[in-house]
Parts: sequence; structure tokens; C-alpha cells
Amino acid sequence: MRRFAVRGLMALLASLILCGCSGKWEDYEKTLGYRGRARVNPFLAAERLLDELGHDAHGAKSLTKMPSHDAVILVSGENGLPEGRARQLLRWTFSGGHLIYCLGGTRPYNDFETQYGSFIAAMLLEEEKDPVLEQLGVGVQKRLPDDEIKELAKDMLNKEGVKDSKKAAPPAKKDETKKDDTKKKKKQPEDDEDEEAWLESVQEVTWNGQTYKLSLGGYQHLILKRKLRSGEFSAGSKNESLALHLNHGMGSVTLLAHARPFRNRWIGERDHARWLSALVGEHGSKEVLFVAATTGSFMALLWQHGWMALVVLALCLIFWLWQQMPRFGPLAEVELDSTRHFASHIGALGEFFWRMRRGALLVNAARDAVWERVRERHRSLDDGSRKMNDHLAEEIARRAGLPVKRVAAAFDVAPPESAHNFVTLMRDLQAIRRAL
Repeated sequence: MRRFAVRGLMALLASLILCGCSGKWEDYEKTLGYRGRARVNPFLAAERLLDELGHDAHGAKSLTKMPSHDAVILVSGENGLPEGRARQLLRWTFSGGHLIYCLGGTRPYNDFETQYGSFIAAMLLEEEKDPVLEQLGVGVQKRLPDDEIKELAKDMLNKEGVKDSKKAAPPAKKDETKKDDTKKKKKQPEDDEDEEAWLESVQEVTWNGQTYKLSLGGYQHLILKRKLRSGEFSAGSKNESLALHLNHGMGSVTLLAHARPFRNRWIGERDHARWLSALVGEHGSKEVLFVAATTGSFMALLWQHGWMALVVLALCLIFWLWQQMPRFGPLAEVELDSTRHFASHIGALGEFFWRMRRGALLVNAARDAVWERVRERHRSLDDGSRKMNDHLAEEIARRAGLPVKRVAAAFDVAPPESAHNFVTLMRDLQAIRRAL
């Protein structure tokens, strides 16, 4: 009882101490972004929206087979586009298809950490020619000069390092700190979500009698090198456009500097959903493909263009396996004449040693067999030295019917390297052993 009383007293004291401390709770909210399918598919919300409107919208990892000419394809130009694939897409568009071509914003990065993913790194790269834009007569230009891009990239990619360096830096003069503060207030917004607000541009687009208010983005301007025609539009001036809709034959091409309006986070803002529905077509059911890569795998292309040859090759392979592998074919009868005996295994072993240039091992083994026969059956001739003498050579020659010199050579000569001399030597040793 005393032990329980002590424990109760200690618990009471601990609770009093904890209650006497002054503390406060602070809630901290951190946005982690999407999870599940929305984390890897930035156009999942757009796909579901179009499905609700009666279209057949789905994503594809690669574009191996072109859809029908009344479909809509959204592809990315971030990873580069081969010239052959660009011509194929534009031929399909010329026949009546609708191509939505995005220069950026199609990768599955986290929209809540940075709105445009790795756009800073892309801005620092050398500009390469785009075959789709070249054939449509559209150019591109960076929205900021290179010096400002590098400075902005350094600030955004090294946020934590910049903050630490500011803490460790020595205090500056009052006037300088005031100037720096005013500069920071002008350049940096207050909220983290608006750090890249300079890249966002709100535009009003009028098309087919409807006006759409869009929040566009991108790190490049589109420059149209011709005049706009009937049914075409440009978000902003045609020399500094963030979105272009151009006619191409019987079809149309929509060029976006960034796929921001169609991504999961922004599809519900402003008139993005209504604009996407108008681009796809409000009447009728269409197939809409959101393609992650425009080049298919080698196996997919091989199956598409040569599936008949692959089927024949697979059947031939299965038939060959059925003929060659016993476990898949009928049981073969055992032929006794083809069964190898122990002597054949010994011969195969000797052939292996000869092929490995170990002929000396075979000659020494044959000589040891002769000396063992002399020791077992003719003890009077064996002196234990295992060396050939004249008396022993004469006795062996008499019994084997061989010349004395030939008997002596069988034990004294070095193991020959030629096959003819080796066979002759081994035949003499076998004859000597049989005669003893």
C-alpha cells in the first residue's frame, strides 16, 4: 500500500508541474500536394471533366498509333520532338485532327511547391529548334533576359541556402539595409504562393463569339510570323503570345507556352474548364488523348508494323523447343547400343587431358600402372627404385616380344607432344602391362 501511495503522490506532483508551465499550441499547415493518381497524372481532373461531358478522355504513355481524325491529342514539347513524328502529327492535323501542343508544364511535378516545376532549368538551356513550330511558322522568345533569368533561378533554387547566408552575414549599415528592404518588397511578394506571380498572365481570349478569361503562364513567348486568319486567336499580341490557335488544313493546332490552364490545380479556376470544353468541342463525343511521350517503345512499334512476322517467329520457336527439349516432347526410347560404358567415360577423360595439354599426366599414370604390376606379380624383378635397368628391360622385352631399346624408351623418354608418338608410347606401355 505504501508503494502505491508513493507512486500516486509522484504522479500528482508531475501533473501539477506540467499544469503550472506556461505553454501554447500552434497549428502549422503544410500543403503536401496531390496523392494517388493525381500525383503522377497532372491532367486527371481534365480527363474526368471531359468524361463527364461525354467524351472519351484518357492518358497514354506513348503515341504508337494515331487515332481517328476527329480526335484531340495533347502532347508535350518539353523532351523534344523528332522531325518525323512532328510531320506525322501535322499530317494527321491537316486531315481534320486537333493538336494541342504544350511547350512546358506537362510533367507530374508538385504544383503546390512550385508552379512551373523545372522551368528555370529549361530557361537556362540553349534554345533548340522545334519542328512543329517551324512548320507552322511560329517562333519562340524568352520572357526575361538571361541575366534576370539566372538571378531568379539562383534565388528560387537556393531558397534555404540564401536564408542561411543572410543570417550568418554581418550587419550592414542602416541606409544600406533600408535600401535592400525596399528592393525586396518590390521584387519578392509576401506569400509563398505568389513567388512566381510574375510568370502568370491573365488574358481575355475571344473565340467563336465567346470570351474566356484565362490564367496563362510559361517561360517563353510565342511569335506568329504571319497575320491571324478567320477562326484563329492569340492570347495577347501575336508577337508576345502565350497561347495561339491556328488553322492547319481541315484541322487546327492550339499552341500553349505552358499547360497551366489544364493542370489539376488550375483547371477549376477562371474559365479554364469552359475553354477546354470549347477546344475539344461541346457537340458530339470525341476521343481525347493526353500523351506523356510522343515516341513509342521499340517493341510497341515492332508489334504494330510487324506482328505477323513476330507471330510466325514465336510459333517456330515453340515448335523447335518441343522438338529439342525432352520435358516438353514425347518420351524417347532408351537405346542400349547408344549407352556409354565405363570405358568410354575413361576414354573421354583421357581425351580431355590431352586437349588440355596434360599428356604427361597420362603417360605417368600408364607407367605407374606397369610398376604396380611388376611389384605385385614379379617381386624378384622389382628393386623398389622404379627405374629401368638392363636386366629388367631384357626380361620385359622377352615377355612382351618387343625390342629392348623400345622397352627402355617407354620408361625413359619425355612425354611426346605429337599425337602419333603419344599413341605409339601408350600402346607399348599397354602391351608391357598385359605381358606381365
